[in-house]
Amino acid sequence: MKEGFNIKSSMKIEFDSKKEIDTMINALTPDNVRIPEGLKINIRAENKCLIIDIQCKNGSGTFLNTIDELLEHISLSRAVTSND
Repeated sequence: MKEGFNIKSSMKIEFDSKKEIDTMINALTPDNVRIPEGLKINIRAENKCLIIDIQCKNGSGTFLNTIDELLEHISLSRAVTSND
């Protein structure tokens, strides 16, 4: 594992319904099964918000790539489910 500094972040994304949040959690969970050592991702619902906590010890590149990937998946999931 490449050692770096410890970066932590929490994202709070508001949705219109609990159903949307559950859909997002289901869409994001499979990606977080096999993540690199030194990276921790916790995804949960809180009221009408999706909360994503990220902790990374692998440097800023991994951290930024992880956030980018999560936001991309959320955007894609929203686009797909908005057509329902």
